[in-house]
Amino acid sequence: MMYLLELCHEHALSVDFAMFVLIWVVQLIIYPVFHQVKEGVFGSWHRKYCNQIGFFVLPVMFLQLIEAASSSFFVGDTLAWLKLFGVLGAWLVTFAVSAPCHRILAKKGLQPEVIARLIRTNWLRTFLWTLVFIVSYSQY
Repeated sequence: MMYLLELCHEHALSVDFAMFVLIWVVQLIIYPVFHQVKEGVFGSWHRKYCNQIGFFVLPVMFLQLIEAASSSFFVGDTLAWLKLFGVLGAWLVTFAVSAPCHRILAKKGLQPEVIARLIRTNWLRTFLWTLVFIVSYSQY
């Protein structure tokens, strides 16, 4: 277990940079494209998107959480705690706000107001993961 924690800590900046890039691509490119997908193909397109993006996002999110929690526990300085709160905040918004929007889109298909809510509320995740990257960079 200690080896995993050391490995996560050694590569924290890379993991945080990956999430930083990913969230900005989602915010500025992917989510706005939701408005452009035709209603007849939106359901299958959205399902494919959610399944495929999960292979990239979930491992990075778990690595971030493990590293931020272990740094807070073992290092315990202000930046480590700030990073952990940023990661936890991003998780909270992801599962309390974004995931329900995606469930509605998966169930009902193209819903412009839900897409608009997803884009608007995703700015909070974008801010939090940007903050996490800045903290990680300053710790480096």
